[in-house]
Amino acid sequence: MAGMVKPVSLRLEDADVRKVRPCVYLARAAGATLRSYITGMTPTNAARAMFGHDPVTDIILRATSAPAAISGTAGWAQSLAGVAILDLVQSITSISAAADVIDRALKLNMDGIAEYRMPGRPLTAAEAGQWVAEGLAAPVRMLSFSDIALLHPRKLQVNTTFTREMSEHSNIENVVKQTLGEATGLALDLQMWSANSGEPNAPPGLFYGVPPLTPTAGGGDAAMKTDLDNLFTALASHAGGKTAVIVAALPQAKKLEFTAGPKFSTDIISSTALAPGTVAILEAASFVSGFGSLAEFSTSKVTAMHMEDTTPADITGGTPSPAVPVKSMLQIDAIALKTSLWAAWGLRAAGHCQYLTGATW
Repeated sequence: MAGMVKPVSLRLEDADVRKVRPCVYLARAAGATLRSYITGMTPTNAARAMFGHDPVTDIILRATSAPAAISGTAGWAQSLAGVAILDLVQSITSISAAADVIDRALKLNMDGIAEYRMPGRPLTAAEAGQWVAEGLAAPVRMLSFSDIALLHPRKLQVNTTFTREMSEHSNIENVVKQTLGEATGLALDLQMWSANSGEPNAPPGLFYGVPPLTPTAGGGDAAMKTDLDNLFTALASHAGGKTAVIVAALPQAKKLEFTAGPKFSTDIISSTALAPGTVAILEAASFVSGFGSLAEFSTSKVTAMHMEDTTPADITGGTPSPAVPVKSMLQIDAIALKTSLWAAWGLRAAGHCQYLTGATW
């Protein structure tokens, strides 16, 4: 009949849900956790009310209170919780230099792992495979399980706040996805591109234990070229450079992009977490990271929060308190959402991250 409107099927088997990025389901799970706190429903029921028949979000929500192996889940949704976390990292590569590097390199699943000892990379001819004549014995190379790439999972906690009005809004999924991605990217950059030892709270920064190179005085293109030559020379002295990427503070990254031209073959990644004048070079093939497939969500509307995204302090007494500013979620009618992820990273070869600070160009 002319003008008849065809009904839209809401059955999962009729919907091409595979076109949705996995990280969207992680945002949905976080949004459902927020909504459940307001309505009193369970997070799973809140997710069903918000997103309909969406078993994938249910899977991720169940994984917050149970191991996220998700064995026995049929089809493409199996282990989607872990995939969603990795996809969250991949989705923020445009705003996070750390996420960009993670996306380029080896990624491991850290579920149930207390320590990963990754074998070092074969960097010399003596460590490589060898040609063998017919009938002769082939040499055996021993893998070097050194402490160079020793990965311990550490908790990355992202705290975000939402007003009640925002939490009840129909677009809370998109709001959570954006804020969670931005906060995760900043937290990754601040630690990864640092000289902090990290332990026992965080993975060590890639600059930890690496003496910075001396920047070239005088400024201009001459200083820039000399600094880059020194960085590449230092990396090459450790048999690196084939898969090198440059990570630099925003002013230096833009200067390099303007100067290098289209034939410059090394990728340039900017990071707002780096202090101006900081330039690093990393062998991407030597980098390894690991993430757990468990995302933990918790909410509160009665807590007090130090509204600081870089150097939070304990909320204590004193005049004045070191934590400024502090806001009460109860007083401003807001909800705090805490998201916890497990992550680790390291390098499989010594000297494969070189850097300098105080660049004059």
